[in-house]
Amino acid sequence: MRTIETQIRVRYAETDKSGIVYNAHYLTWFEVARGEFFWQRGMDYGRDIEGRGYHWPLIEAHLRYHAPAFYGDWLTVRAWIGELKSRTLKIEYEISRDGEKLCSGYTTHMNIDDHGKPTVFPEEIRRLLLPES
Repeated sequence: MRTIETQIRVRYAETDKSGIVYNAHYLTWFEVARGEFFWQRGMDYGRDIEGRGYHWPLIEAHLRYHAPAFYGDWLTVRAWIGELKSRTLKIEYEISRDGEKLCSGYTTHMNIDDHGKPTVFPEEIRRLLLPES
C-alpha cells in the first residue's frame, strides 16, 4: 500500500493546561492525513468522490496512544489504505515525532449514495484508491 505523509506543528490551542495534546485532536489529524491522501495522489474528495454521487461517513474510529505530544512538537502523520471491502474502506494512520510512535489507529468509512443507501464501490473508485492493484 502507498503511504502518504504530512507534517503538523502542535498549536497551543491543541494542548491542555499541562501542555500535553488533548486526545480528540488526534482524530482531527487523522482527518488532515485523509485529505492529504487524496491531494498527494492528484485527487480531490469533493470532485472525485462526492462529485460522482458517493459519500463516506465515518462508521468506526480506533486510536491507540503510545506517548504524548506537546505544544510546539513537529509531528509526522502517515495514512494508507488498510482494507477495501465491497462497501467499506479502512484507512490506517500513524502519528510520530522524530521517529517515535505517538498514536496509531484507523477509521472505517461506508460508501453510500446520495440517498444515504450503502452501495458497492464502483470499479472506477476502487482504481482511484488502489491504483497499483
